[in-house]
Amino acid sequence: MLPGPVMRTRSIHRGDIVLVSRKGRLFHARVAGLGATGGFDVVPLERNVSYRQAAAREIVDHWAHAARETGSEPAAGQISFDDLL
Repeated sequence: MLPGPVMRTRSIHRGDIVLVSRKGRLFHARVAGLGATGGFDVVPLERNVSYRQAAAREIVDHWAHAARETGSEPAAGQISFDDLL
């Protein structure tokens, strides 16, 4: 895999999804927090992956977790669970 642009790890936070390249293997993982050695603690999304940590240089891509807006009204025409009872 050719090296791409430099990944800025400052923008990676808990709950974000990252694409990790570890020992030639690509897998998606959710960031659980910062690791003790300066990398990231991750939870792989694939069942057959056992890696639980990723160094900053192993992160290939990053998708930020968007928080839900609280207190907003549902879209017009959307059925709520309250109406189902």
